[in-house]
Amino acid sequence: MGLTPIRLLLFAMIVLALQYGWKHMPHPGAGGSPTAEALRSIASTVQPGEVTMYSTTECAYCAQARAWLNQYGFAFTECNMSLDPRCEREFLSYGATGTPYLIIRRGGRTYHMKDGFDSEEFLRVLKG
Repeated sequence: MGLTPIRLLLFAMIVLALQYGWKHMPHPGAGGSPTAEALRSIASTVQPGEVTMYSTTECAYCAQARAWLNQYGFAFTECNMSLDPRCEREFLSYGATGTPYLIIRRGGRTYHMKDGFDSEEFLRVLKG
């Protein structure tokens, strides 16, 4: 099984993600960050379709972001490029280069999280 262009792209994304590292997600209630209860309250305001996460099956950072979003009950749509070629086409059309890549559509605005998932950035965007 050779390195097709998509496999090469996925491999490069994994290497870049490992090189730059994961932005640490704060622990609820630590250092002024929201408590778990506050996070669940914010999550309850997010409607289906407002958050889309582009991911790959092999992406450990995607798994971490997915777990955080699920832990606090955030509605989101996952578009896995390893499973759906449409997701890969959309991802590339945005000029995206790494995963997880989140798009937040809220309050008439669209925001692209281009540098991976950062919970503080995510919450800031949701709060507007």
